[in-house]
Amino acid sequence: ENSVMRLPVAYRLIPCLLLAACQGEYSGGLPGTGEGSGTPGSRADDKSFFIERIQPRLGFCRTCHIPEGVADTPEGERFLLATDATQDYALFRSAWDRMAGGVDSSPLLIEASVASEPHSGGKPWPVGSDAHADLRTLLSCWNAPGRCSLRSSGDAIAELPLLGSKRGGHYWFDYCEGRPDSAVVPEDPRALVVPGTNAGKAVYFNAHWQVCQNDDHPGTCGELRARSERGRILVAADGEVGAGHFFGGNAPDAGYAFPAGDYAEMWSSVWGLSERPDNYDELVAQRWGMPLSHTHNPYPLAGEDPNASDGGSGQLPIGLTQLRNTDGSWTGNLNVTCSICHGGKVGDVDDGPGLGTTYATNSISDITVMFTDLSQLAPQQGALAMVSQNKVRGTGNITNFQLFGTLTLNDQSTFPYSQVDYLTLQGEPSTGTEDPPVWWNVGHRVAKFFDAGQVMGSKRIELSFHFPNTPFHQDIEADKQWILDHQQDSDAWLMSLRSPPWPENRLGAIDTALAEQGAILFHSKDLWAADMNNPSPAPAGGNGSCASCHGAYSPRFVNDPAYLDDPVLEGIAAHVVPIEVINTDDKRLIGNSQTVADASTSNWFAYSDADDSQRNENGIPLCGNWNDENLRQRPLGYLAPPLYGVWATAPYFHNGSVPNIRQVLLPRERPRIWRRLSQEPRADQSGQFVMGFDTSLGTGYDPEQMGWRYESLPCGSGSSPVYDCNPAADDGATVQDGLNLLWENGGLAWNLLNPPIMSDQQIEERKVYNTNYYSQYNTGHEFTEVLNERELAAIMEYLKTL
Repeated sequence: ENSVMRLPVAYRLIPCLLLAACQGEYSGGLPGTGEGSGTPGSRADDKSFFIERIQPRLGFCRTCHIPEGVADTPEGERFLLATDATQDYALFRSAWDRMAGGVDSSPLLIEASVASEPHSGGKPWPVGSDAHADLRTLLSCWNAPGRCSLRSSGDAIAELPLLGSKRGGHYWFDYCEGRPDSAVVPEDPRALVVPGTNAGKAVYFNAHWQVCQNDDHPGTCGELRARSERGRILVAADGEVGAGHFFGGNAPDAGYAFPAGDYAEMWSSVWGLSERPDNYDELVAQRWGMPLSHTHNPYPLAGEDPNASDGGSGQLPIGLTQLRNTDGSWTGNLNVTCSICHGGKVGDVDDGPGLGTTYATNSISDITVMFTDLSQLAPQQGALAMVSQNKVRGTGNITNFQLFGTLTLNDQSTFPYSQVDYLTLQGEPSTGTEDPPVWWNVGHRVAKFFDAGQVMGSKRIELSFHFPNTPFHQDIEADKQWILDHQQDSDAWLMSLRSPPWPENRLGAIDTALAEQGAILFHSKDLWAADMNNPSPAPAGGNGSCASCHGAYSPRFVNDPAYLDDPVLEGIAAHVVPIEVINTDDKRLIGNSQTVADASTSNWFAYSDADDSQRNENGIPLCGNWNDENLRQRPLGYLAPPLYGVWATAPYFHNGSVPNIRQVLLPRERPRIWRRLSQEPRADQSGQFVMGFDTSLGTGYDPEQMGWRYESLPCGSGSSPVYDCNPAADDGATVQDGLNLLWENGGLAWNLLNPPIMSDQQIEERKVYNTNYYSQYNTGHEFTEVLNERELAAIMEYLKTL
């Protein structure tokens, strides 16, 4: 007793709070006194009941309610546990005593079970659950010992772990692991996300699944694996037979291809050097921000026969591939691939699984620089240099609907609508700057694009970059058929990709206890609870937690029916957050306007050929543009993405405007003008070549902030005063404000109106991210500003585990 009394008040309150959930009959001596020991209702009995039925569930509480835990606050002091579990009974009972006892009135019971009561840890013992009944039984026994009899159910209590991650991918690949090829593949879990799914649950869905093709299901695990392997060859496109390439399908030739020999001599013809650097391949990769492929992706040097040297002695960056004939022979011609936008680098291959060059994430390339260089080798590549795709390294105008219209400009099945619509679109706003989303989350999304502009089942657009013979289709129906023949393979491979685990050997060990606290907060802390005084508008559904929008990941919450209708919905994010709630830059959203939606009804990539069963009551294709007011059944906004591997996906938001996770959660710390650090050049090449962003985990990554290291820049450093920024005031007027009117009324102007790149200095200036620019504002996600420092640290630690 003396040792208990010496503990802080918060410690002494815990036993009281936790014991308030007992119900039933109790007879015998007074609990805790030893009176009647050895008989029903004695101290041994109530303590045994506590140990068997209550204590196993206290691990949930212990993650936060311990000294220096996130609940160690003036408010949380009334319920603290010790790290030593042997003290649980004494602390629990003592806390209940000092909180005036009681049963249904005890904060220990009501704060963990009654929805209207604030509790950052959520409701671990909801009314009607076994946990609630057990706790109420024990508290009832303590409250009225003469009328209580404790009886054990004999059922063991085993809480599921708080930590665990599927690391993205798709449920099918988890299911098929270890199973034979003949095993039948179950239904796609995303197909469960229909209106009514998770109604009233903690995780909120308002975007829903839609089937767009009859052959989506692979049938067996063997076919799933076969599809994925064919898709890898097609989309990874690292010098294999059947690799896909720019507007060439996977044919051994294409109008946009160019001789490898010209690429091999770019050091002279484009860079103007007198001799070839011995690390030429690496310097190209640095200049373009496209790492060298981690597989054999060769090209022949000038005068080298590729078929006498296994493709050549050079190594291409991930965004190029050498074309091959169907018999496996090399053609000596190169073309660009999807990896110019979607291939990147996080650390090095020896840092841990999944690290190094990756196909799933980017944020490092400068494709305008790449196409500018290639235009000097091949005029056909110059078309893309003219229609520049980005203004800042690491970003792109990825889903520009004005450009999408080019793909089917001469589609006779919609003539003349396609041409008329295309001209109309040019007056619509540009979608501006975007940061390519990671591919390892494809299998947990129900919609694609940041604004959920199409359902995930609309797979045609995924191969649009490979659409053969664009824009000069001689036989567009045959070119469409190529996409139909390959879309399931490419999608299967994308769904198979996994995120890399946090590399503890490089970035430091995860604090498991802190991460568990973060798991609870992530899944259950209501950011809009009455005592939070959150000034941001609240979303329409869910429990107000991070998981409410981003999905549930912790095994304990995934298997809680209060969170998900079915555990197979783990990690699925299907919540389009209204723009007035998320408040991030809206240019991507307004660029996908109603005019764009109207035009898309005649576009094959938006399923203009859908039959009546695939259209809604307004005649709009169900696999078309979901921003269409005649189709949309949810608010306009942005899809909260799944968070697998989120630690490795900086910078953040759909436009890449926020450097790290801490600043996502704490908006006041975001820089206005900033530049990510560049890779240090080789000592003998300092100042001679453009280097890419530093992708090393040792020097380039900040594990405390959880993002890539950067430097903040004042107005005039890496930007032009008055033109790009206002030296007198951060929110002062600039020339960019005037240019916004141009971008808002001419989508292609954003791509077309770029100064020609003539110098390395211009390339260096393209590394600066200026949030004063159109589509590059860093506002939004302000509702997490209500988190305190302990809560912030715990949630960030938890995100490392995903």
